Amino acid sequence: MAAGFGTYALRGSGSEAASAKVQPAAPEHHATPASSSASASTSTRTSTVGTPAPNGAFTTPAGTIATIASLRGKPTMVWFVAGGCASCAASIPAVAAHFGQLRAARLRVVTLGLYGDFAAGKEGVAQLLTFGREAAFGKPITRPGWEWGMASKPLSLAYDPAGIPDLYVLIGPTGHIRYRNSVPDSTMGALIAAAKRLDTHAWTTAVVQR
Repeated sequence: MAAGFGTYALRGSGSEAASAKVQPAAPEHHATPASSSASASTSTRTSTVGTPAPNGAFTTPAGTIATIASLRGKPTMVWFVAGGCASCAASIPAVAAHFGQLRAARLRVVTLGLYGDFAAGKEGVAQLLTFGREAAFGKPITRPGWEWGMASKPLSLAYDPAGIPDLYVLIGPTGHIRYRNSVPDSTMGALIAAAKRLDTHAWTTAVVQR
């Protein structure tokens, strides 16, 4: 089992899980960094708002390989989580509770395990799904429009080179990053509002970036 998985002790109720969340500025858990600091700086510039979403591969629960490029054509949230992340454990049930609103905005949710925090490939996806189900306290997390996978090293590097979990980006139908933020449990209102704008041109420079 990869380092960091399961280090957060899940509670028995949603309120207790939420009490353990952290704010976007200070996630408490870091996955193993995917690169050197020099490479990280370069990759960070490639995944900023307004730029084409970097491509990269991830493993699906079936063991097949999918890519970010294959998601093009539909508004998509790509969300990176880690098993030892308290805010991730609070954000998963938050997304489950608001999933109807996200779907109403035609948003597809793709939750990916950070490279270095879970095992690689299909085994890592199984660990991620176990973490997700425990965090959601029985609420369905695998459903049409909510997909899960294990990010490859290049994919994690392109979007989250520092290995800080609970970061997400919204990618528009044309394959460009339109919004970037973290901790859905704390930013759900802004996330839903951004999702509703993905099919429009109502974007301003007042976007959130990390």
